[in-house]
Amino acid sequence: MSLIVGIDPSLTSTGIVVLRGGEVELAETIKTKSNYSLIHRVSVIYRAITNIVEGLTTDLIVIEGFSYGSKGRAVFDIAYLGWRIREELERLRVQNGIPWLDVPPAQLKKFATGKGTANKEVIMQQVYKRWGVEASDNNVADAFVLAQIGQACLGHTERLTAFQIGVIEALRKEELSCRKEEVQV
Repeated sequence: MSLIVGIDPSLTSTGIVVLRGGEVELAETIKTKSNYSLIHRVSVIYRAITNIVEGLTTDLIVIEGFSYGSKGRAVFDIAYLGWRIREELERLRVQNGIPWLDVPPAQLKKFATGKGTANKEVIMQQVYKRWGVEASDNNVADAFVLAQIGQACLGHTERLTAFQIGVIEALRKEELSCRKEEVQV
């Protein structure tokens, strides 16, 4: 029975979903307040993720890739959060053997809706329509879709649409090309 963790990182509301055998075991949003320092907020988020993951026998962690639509100071803040979480995921991979996958936002949207440009409300709607899961917010909905992508990457491909299969194939190609680059370095 596979155990997949989906993570939708955000400085204000990070969504985390744990799927065990395709069923939601945990769905929560880690909220931080903007009046705290950036370092404190990032620390709260990555520690919460670590506390959840370290207590599980996780088969795969799937995180949403960076969004390139941010402007101003937010670019640096979001980059810091994203890299700090990835640093922690890499530590978990090395120390505990837990693999992780970075999924571009457009691929997440396409897997959920068939279009790589869908807004968060449409994703929430599709999570309910396709999988019967009523997400508490759009961060949990995104994390759920990421966990579903993880399930499909691990071979649970029954009932996938053609566009979902296309997303998985694209992610596998990207992952293979990344591994080749790592070997050549």
